[in-house]
Amino acid sequence: MAAKIRVVMKSFASQSNKVSGLLPYTKKVGLPESRALFTVLRSPHIDKKSREQFSMHVKKQFVEQKAEIHELHKKLFWLKRLRIPGAQYEVQISFKTRLDKGSLNSLAA
Repeated sequence: MAAKIRVVMKSFASQSNKVSGLLPYTKKVGLPESRALFTVLRSPHIDKKSREQFSMHVKKQFVEQKAEIHELHKKLFWLKRLRIPGAQYEVQISFKTRLDKGSLNSLAA
């Protein structure tokens, strides 16, 4: 039975050079970039039409890797030690299990 380890990374800068140190056999997928635009008055008392705009771009990347159960401890230890400056990352682990019909009936009974 294999587990999928998914890592979603978010940062303000490009992460292409930051994920170069990942383990081999990883699948990298770029997610759409989100952009927030803020408009602020330059002066609070006079000249209300004078405004300034600021934007914030958040780049996302999705990395997926398959791991066997006996390798899972090693890879989770590596992810815990992983330091990516300027990035926030979230780790998701999913297992796919397959039950045969006989064991499913014995569980239901």
